Amino acid sequence: MTQPDMVTRHQEAVEAALQTTVRGRPDPLYRMMEYQMGWADEGGSPVSPSLMRAYPALCLGVCEALRGAVETAMPAAVAVELLYQFTRVHDDIQEGTPDHGPRPSVWWVWGPAQAINAGDALHVLARLSLFGMGSQGISTDQVLAATKVMDGASLDLFEGQHQDLQLQGQIAVSQGSYLEMAERKAGALMGCAAQLGALIAGADESPQEHCKEAGRKLGLALHLQHDINEIWDAATTGSPVAIVRKSFPVVYAIETAPVSVKREIGTLFASRVVDPKNLPRLAELLDDAGARQHSIDATGAAQAGFLASLKSAGVRPGPLAEFEGFAEYLIQHGTTGD
Repeated sequence: MTQPDMVTRHQEAVEAALQTTVRGRPDPLYRMMEYQMGWADEGGSPVSPSLMRAYPALCLGVCEALRGAVETAMPAAVAVELLYQFTRVHDDIQEGTPDHGPRPSVWWVWGPAQAINAGDALHVLARLSLFGMGSQGISTDQVLAATKVMDGASLDLFEGQHQDLQLQGQIAVSQGSYLEMAERKAGALMGCAAQLGALIAGADESPQEHCKEAGRKLGLALHLQHDINEIWDAATTGSPVAIVRKSFPVVYAIETAPVSVKREIGTLFASRVVDPKNLPRLAELLDDAGARQHSIDATGAAQAGFLASLKSAGVRPGPLAEFEGFAEYLIQHGTTGD
């Protein structure tokens, strides 16, 4: 399945705008950022990124669908991508993840302290990119409103991450609590991207809120699909991946399965890490409890919510079909581009 046109038609312009924002600065700090963005290897030699910038694509796509001028939304598209990369750098440190996609994480190469510096600088560059919208004819009031949207989304994401860590320490977690956490943790930045696109297009408050909700639902769908893939892909391929978190299928099974099944699942998570050799058994237990199908249905419902909210925002049938293909691509590939 090829990348959707909503991504490819602005891809070169997005990459050029991102590089203008980050590259060309003499301080070595920016070499770490270039590495994180996929433009350089560990030694600083240029490489060609093979990434899909989903957040800018959503921001620009919403602006375009609501009859806004795409070029005026480019600083916001850059800002939300930089903000996303900031969160990834910090997430890799927080989770102790040695690899970021196919390459070592920034913290693994340069150490946690320097990675924190790089992540924080990406956050600052994101805000500065928003402030630069004035040169695109965006009013001061809109710039301030956009900054408030991005800061609110950041806070929502951090609260979702905090909630996730709390839930992982609990024996029993309700589906409602998990879905609320996932929508905040995974949906906040998607919601930010969509709302910024609507704001810059000149949409009123109600369409903006619908676009924000659309993005949050898309983020939720991606999070749930990741939960599914994490268990069943690893169990099927025999990949030596240790499951260290309670995902939605596990939450559902613990909440609804017979006591004997709950006990066995709890035993598999007793050490907080599921040994890779036990993954096939975990997958079998979850299948017997109907957890996989329930999670697939929940992913589909979140995806439908994405499209319904965009329709409520006033997105016409033609662009709506394009957003549908965009969502299907992301969910099928289980990625937001990193």
